[in-house]
Amino acid sequence: MITTIRNRLDNWLSIYRVDESIAAEFRVQQIRAIQRLTPLTIFANLFNASIVCVAFRDSLRWPALALWAVFIVTLMAFTGRAWQRTQRGRAPRRASRRVLRRATVHASVLALMWAAPPLLFYTRDSLDASLITTAITAGMLCAGGFALVTVPQAAISYVGILLSGFLVALVIDGAGRNFDILLLVLIYSMIVVASVIASSRTFGARLMAEAEAERQKQLVGLLLHDFEEHSSDWLWETDSDGVLVHVSSRLAQTFGLSQNDLHRRRFVELLASDQWRSGSDEAQAFQAFMLHIQKSAPFRDVPVAVADGGDWRWWALTAKPLFDDGGAHVGWRGVGADITENRRAALEMASLANYDSLTGLANRYHFSRELARIHPTAAAEAPACALLFLDLDDFKHINDSLGHVVGDRVLQVVAQRLRARTRPGDLLARLGGDEFAVIRWGQHSVASASALAQQVLEAFREPCDIDGASVPIASSIGIALAPDHSSDPDTLLKHADMALYAAKAAGRRTWRFFERNMDERAQRRLSLCNDLRLALERNELELHYQPQVHLGDGRLAGFEALLRWNHPTRGSVPPSEFIPLAEETGLILPVGRWVLRQACRTAARWPEDLCVAVNVSAVQFSRSNLIQEVREALSASGLPASRLELEITESLLVDDAITARETLSALREMGVRVALDDFGTGYSSLAYLRSFPLTKLKIDRSFVLSMGQDEGTRAIVRAIIALADALHLETTAEGVETEADHQILLTKGCKLGQGYLYARPMNEQSVAKLLNGSPTGKLAERVAALA
Repeated sequence: MITTIRNRLDNWLSIYRVDESIAAEFRVQQIRAIQRLTPLTIFANLFNASIVCVAFRDSLRWPALALWAVFIVTLMAFTGRAWQRTQRGRAPRRASRRVLRRATVHASVLALMWAAPPLLFYTRDSLDASLITTAITAGMLCAGGFALVTVPQAAISYVGILLSGFLVALVIDGAGRNFDILLLVLIYSMIVVASVIASSRTFGARLMAEAEAERQKQLVGLLLHDFEEHSSDWLWETDSDGVLVHVSSRLAQTFGLSQNDLHRRRFVELLASDQWRSGSDEAQAFQAFMLHIQKSAPFRDVPVAVADGGDWRWWALTAKPLFDDGGAHVGWRGVGADITENRRAALEMASLANYDSLTGLANRYHFSRELARIHPTAAAEAPACALLFLDLDDFKHINDSLGHVVGDRVLQVVAQRLRARTRPGDLLARLGGDEFAVIRWGQHSVASASALAQQVLEAFREPCDIDGASVPIASSIGIALAPDHSSDPDTLLKHADMALYAAKAAGRRTWRFFERNMDERAQRRLSLCNDLRLALERNELELHYQPQVHLGDGRLAGFEALLRWNHPTRGSVPPSEFIPLAEETGLILPVGRWVLRQACRTAARWPEDLCVAVNVSAVQFSRSNLIQEVREALSASGLPASRLELEITESLLVDDAITARETLSALREMGVRVALDDFGTGYSSLAYLRSFPLTKLKIDRSFVLSMGQDEGTRAIVRAIIALADALHLETTAEGVETEADHQILLTKGCKLGQGYLYARPMNEQSVAKLLNGSPTGKLAERVAALA
C-alpha cells in the first residue's frame, strides 16, 4: 500500500515523461542543479543557526539549543564532504531513482532540524522570540524549497515538514492568538509549493528540449551522411583561401574528375570559364556568385553556369561561412544541385506567365506590366499611348450554340487577324475570354487612334471559316488616350472599358472614345446600385400584377407578378434599368426572395382557381437555394404549390443543364408549375422541351406584335402552339394589344393571353377591386367583352 502511494506521488511529481535510459540521465542533471547551490546552502544553514544560537543563548532551554546546533553543524559537515567528493570524482552519466529518494530523505532530515527552533522558542509573549523564529522559518522554508526545486519530491517534503513543525508551535502557543500568523504562513507555503511545482516542470521541459535538440543533431548528422552518399546533390567545403578541403564522391563525379584531382584546387577556378560572352547570363551569374563570396555572408540557391563540352549546365549553390572561435573567417561549407532542367522549365513557365497559351498574344499580366509605363516617375517621363479595348459581340452565343472548341478556334483566327493589322511596336494582348487590347505607343491623337480602330474593325468584316462552317463575328471598341484621359494604368483601362460599354450601347460594330460624362454615368450606375441595396429596407419595391386571361371565354386565369421600384427622388425606375444591375451585383438574390414571398402572400388571398406567375432570374436560379426558398414562401403564405408558376428563360437552362433539370424536377414534384418565358428567341428550344419538366410555353411578345403583318411570323406562332399541344403544354401569348391579335391567337389554338388589350399591370389594391366585383375603367370593359 505504501509503495503504491509512493509510486503515485512520484508519477504526479514527475517533471518529464521519457524512457528510463533518458530519465537516468535527467536525474543526474537534477542532482547537479542542487549540488551547484550546495556551498550557498551550507553557508545559509550555518549563518541562520548562528543567529538562532545568539538570539536564544539566555533561554532556559539552552542545552537543547546546543544539541540542535551540534546536529546542524554535523549535518552541514557531512553535506560539505559529500559535495567535495562529487567535485573531485568523475561525474556519473546516469542515476537511479534511489538518488532522488536519498535527496528527499536528506531534505526531510534538514527540515526536521529547522522545525525544532519554533517548537523550542516560539512564544507570542516575546516579540523578539516570535519575530526571529517566524523570520528564520519563513526564510529557510522559501530558500530550501527553491534550492531543491529540481527535485520536487524533496522540495515539497522539506516545505511540508518545516511548515508542520511551525504550525504545531503556533498551536501550542495558542491557536487563537496566533491565527493571523498561522493563516499567513499557510498562504505563504502554498505559494512556495505552487512555485516549486511550476519551476520544476519548466526545468523538466528544458531537459526534454535539450534532449530532443541533441537527438535532432545526431539525426542531422546521419542524414547528411546519407545525403552525401545517395543524393544527386553534393557537398562542398573550402578553407579561407577558397581551396577545397572536403571533396565528396558526388562532387568529383559532377566535375568529371577524381577526388584526388580536386583536392587543393580553388573552387572558384573550377567554376570559371573562358567561354563566357561579355554580358551573357552565364558571366553575370558568376559575377553575382563572387559578390556573395566576397561578402562572407550566408547565401542560398545562387545560380552559376558551368561549361559542359559545348553546352552549359546550371548549378544552384547554397553555403554559409565558417568562423573560428575568434571570429576569423576560415572557409565555406555548402551544397550544390544541378538545376539545368529546372531552369529550362522555369524559362518555359515565364513564357507561359506572360503569353496566352491559346492565341500566343500577351496575357493580362504582361499587358498590365507594359501599361504601367504610362505612370510618370522621377526617373523618366511617361510615354503617350492609345489604348484600344475590344471584345467580340455575342461571343457567348457562339460558345453556347457551336461549342467551346469552335469558340477557341474563332479566338485564334481573331488573334491572327489582329496581329496582321498592328505594327511590330504595338502591344497586342488577350486579357481573358473574348477580351483583347491594343497599346500603340507614341501616338495619342484622336485621328491616329480612329485610324487604328478602323483597321481593327476590318479584322471582323469577314466571317471565320471553321472546318467549312462560316461563323460571323463582330466587335466593339473602346478607346482611351494617355496622358489625355489618365496617366494611371488602372484608370486608363477603366476608361477604355467605359468607352467599350458606350460603343455597345451605340449599336455595336463601332468604336467610342472615352468622355468625361461616361465616368458620370458610371457613378450614377454605382449610386443606383447603392440605392437598390436599401430599397428593400425602405419599402420602395412594389409588385404590380398583370392579368392572364383565357382567350376562349375571357375568364381570369391568374396574374404575372411584375417588380416596380418607386424611388423617393428618382421616381419610378424602369425595370430594364435596375433588374440587370441587380443581376450583375447579386442583389437579385434578396430582391428575388422578397418578390417570391410577397407574390405568394398576395395570391393566397385570391380565389382558389387563380395562380400567380413569378419570374426567376438565371442568377437567382444558380446561386440561391431556390427549392428551399419556394418551400418557405409557400409555407409562410399558405398558398398551394399548384397555384404558383415560376417563369424561367432558356439561357438559364443552357448554363448548367444537369443542375437545372434536377432543380426543376424537384419543383415539379412539389406541385409548382414551370413556364418557359420568351419561347422561340433562345437556343435549341426543341431539345429543352423534350428533356425538361415544363408545364407552359410563353410566346414572346416580338412574335405577337408582328403577327398581324407577317405571314411568316404567324406560321412560327402556329408551329409553337402545335408543338405545345403535342407535348401537352399550355401556351400563353405575351404582348396582346389588339383585337386582331386576340382573334389570330384564338383561331391558332392559343389558350391564354396577356397584354394591354386586357389590362395593364396593376397594384395590389386594384387587383382586389377587380376580384371583388367592382372593376373600374377599361379593364372591366375588356374582361366583360371577352366573357
